[in-house]
Amino acid sequence: MNKMTIKKLIGLSALMRLDKPIGTFLLLWPTLTTFYILTNGQPNLTLVFIFILGTLFMRSAGCTINDFLDKDFDGKVERTRGRPLVIGTVSPQEALILFFSLVAVSAYLLTWTNQFTFMLACVGILLTSLYPLTKRFFSFPQVVLGFAFSWGVLMVSAAELNSINLATILIFAACFFWILAYDTIYAMCDKQDDISIGINSSALTLGNYVKLSVLIFHFSSLILWCYIGYFKELETIFFLALFLSLILVCYQLILIKDYDRKKCLQAFKNNNWIGLIIFTGVFFSY
Repeated sequence: MNKMTIKKLIGLSALMRLDKPIGTFLLLWPTLTTFYILTNGQPNLTLVFIFILGTLFMRSAGCTINDFLDKDFDGKVERTRGRPLVIGTVSPQEALILFFSLVAVSAYLLTWTNQFTFMLACVGILLTSLYPLTKRFFSFPQVVLGFAFSWGVLMVSAAELNSINLATILIFAACFFWILAYDTIYAMCDKQDDISIGINSSALTLGNYVKLSVLIFHFSSLILWCYIGYFKELETIFFLALFLSLILVCYQLILIKDYDRKKCLQAFKNNNWIGLIIFTGVFFSY
């Protein structure tokens, strides 16, 4: 391959965030956790594999359409000014082709599931595509992201059970509040840039109450997980996992107390460990 081809491939992989897998993991841990809880520790391994691939492809698709829609803003934000569409390593047309290709591959994976899962996936794609636009007119776009990133919980339930039950709704709600917490922290990284370019975020909307709100979001999630553990009669190790998660939440609150950009990003990434710890607690409960 020549240098131009290699540069293009690097640009496309960066557009898909293959160099930053944190987003994929934040989607993956709730998905795997849902599989184990809803099936009492006996998930369909074929479906698990399909959903792992689907998580990777749809997260990449979401990043691609996000960068396409935000290409006129990203150059004005310190954290995003080096993205492929901003510096020109990938063209807008190539980004759209990549997005539809990733969606097509994800749609093919759905042929191995049922109709209910496919219908929910269509709504999930709509939410994923809508999220970047909501930052322009909705004061709390993290709510839309909360639904989009939690949607995999409903899809797992549809694929495994062909229905949505109480446990599914509880897991969805726990994930939703967790996402509100960590994406509000993420929005704190760009607070000043968002003000200057006129983009909305929960970090701006919550104002002086943003740190308290992050605490409330995290606590709401952990309380719901506690109830899920009680409801599903999970073992002590699961509740130990929740206690360790609480310690990490306290650590995140220390990191974000001064609104330091780098420490806020560190706090955001710390949520990968919360997702992993909760999944581990569920896994060993069964």
